[in-house]
Amino acid sequence: MPTHLKRSLEEISCEVYNSDPTRVRRVAKVMPSEETSDEAARQLKAVADPVRLRILYALSKEPLCVCELSVLLNMSMPAVSHHLRILLSAGLLKVRKEGKFACYHLRDSHFARTMLQPILRSLSQKEEA
Repeated sequence: MPTHLKRSLEEISCEVYNSDPTRVRRVAKVMPSEETSDEAARQLKAVADPVRLRILYALSKEPLCVCELSVLLNMSMPAVSHHLRILLSAGLLKVRKEGKFACYHLRDSHFARTMLQPILRSLSQKEEA
């Protein structure tokens, strides 16, 4: 274990219990609800996969169907569909039927604008460097 992680419980814990009600109230006012935290955790969990990050990156460029994503990722259509279902259930994608094709695109959401777009930009910048 790295040295900086080797800390005793005494070093990282309060020695006496004495909470400041003013500080607690101040933070409680802006604390996200349990529901909001659950949704964010579900979305972060969905994003925490290299294949799904690549799918999100591709869809940030333009809407694509499962067939196109399958070719792009060099993966089977069932494998791509599995990842798309996870992203859909996390509320990160929308799907639109276009004739016989199901076209996927990013859902415009607060999560996408504040968390996802910076991650996708970072991936793009690493490739260009």
